[in-house]
Amino acid sequence: MKVIITQPAWESYEQALHFLAGHMTDRELERWDKKLWDSIDDLKATLRLGQYEPWLEYKGEGHRRLVVGKFKVVYRIEGRTIYVTDIFDARQDPGKMKG
Repeated sequence: MKVIITQPAWESYEQALHFLAGHMTDRELERWDKKLWDSIDDLKATLRLGQYEPWLEYKGEGHRRLVVGKFKVVYRIEGRTIYVTDIFDARQDPGKMKG
């Protein structure tokens, strides 16, 4: 399996880093970052990890979510490729979620 991080997901990730940098020590931020990327890496070994994302069901693309702390890693699977479409702060309005 191959994982592709979409441009919107990268943008969300960068926003999350910027936000968290103001609320965490460097060490805490490094731990969060490692946990996030380890969780994304786990998707390769355990397909369909996490639950379906109900806020994106209307798209009909089978989006799923993996919860990492207060963040959701939103992804969909196409063939042998996992597309991470958003790294979403779950404290936000779910209507802002990218898919």
